[in-house]
Amino acid sequence: MRNAGGLRRSHRRLRLTIAALAAMVAGFAAALPAASASDAGVLADAAISPHTVTGGEPATGTVILVGPVDTDTVVTLESTDTSVLTVPATVTVPAGAGSATFTVTTLAFHGPGEFACVYATAGGVTAIPCLNSNPAPSGPVATAVTFTPATVGGGSPVTGKVKLSAAADSDTGLIHLVSSDPAVLAVPESVLATTGSDTTPFPVTTSAVSTTRIVTVTATADGGSASGTLTITPATAPPTTDTVTITKAEWKKGLLKVSATGSNPDAILSVYLTASDSLMFPLANKGGGTYEAQHQWLDNPRSITVRSSLGGSDTAST
Repeated sequence: MRNAGGLRRSHRRLRLTIAALAAMVAGFAAALPAASASDAGVLADAAISPHTVTGGEPATGTVILVGPVDTDTVVTLESTDTSVLTVPATVTVPAGAGSATFTVTTLAFHGPGEFACVYATAGGVTAIPCLNSNPAPSGPVATAVTFTPATVGGGSPVTGKVKLSAAADSDTGLIHLVSSDPAVLAVPESVLATTGSDTTPFPVTTSAVSTTRIVTVTATADGGSASGTLTITPATAPPTTDTVTITKAEWKKGLLKVSATGSNPDAILSVYLTASDSLMFPLANKGGGTYEAQHQWLDNPRSITVRSSLGGSDTAST
């Protein structure tokens, strides 16, 4: 009987020990936070899009946590250079989400390009997305591209025009042009902005098409771009040319003066050296189909040809 009693006491001690161990394990488990809840509020990454902007244009920042959070989670934000970009002090990732966006405000400036970053911190982890900011345009920018006419039979020339935000000055420089379909509509890579005017014409060459095509031309001036479209239809008649008449071709003491008229007031007229068929200079469009210009020219060219972008031409002796 004594042995049986000792066995019962041993079983009781064993049951107590197992219960104590179970209680200890339960206590440790209760003391530890849930892994998902602990990890979810930690920052995994942050980004700014686009990576490059012109000063004054907005960008969008994004913060990404390790996982969706059970409660609203605050991510702190700080700009490394508030003269380049500013951000709100915090952004909140709402419960049930794993990311949030915030506005990056950039400041307009002139001079060399700038670079700044944002410190984004949550759960003890910091990410540092960065942004390149380019100087704001200092001169007139392209605001519109138009064509005269707006619809043309393929194979006929057209005059395009770039509208600028202000009259061009001597510092405006080149206007860059790009066609969305150069095989159907060709434009020069660039044209010189017309000084003193907010409109600059450019020549357009079209090709024959079997079906109607709509082609876009984009013009860029001082960092600002604008686009316009030209509709090109299958030609129903041969291309027609305009008529050009030289009214003055005078060279005297190194100065060449040229005046001309054109039947199409939207044409672009340029002066060529007849002997070599090389471009000398464009004529300024004075309106109403009248054109003129004068340039220093060391030697008498003897003969010049005024050629229109719409096909017409005339030749005169100097």
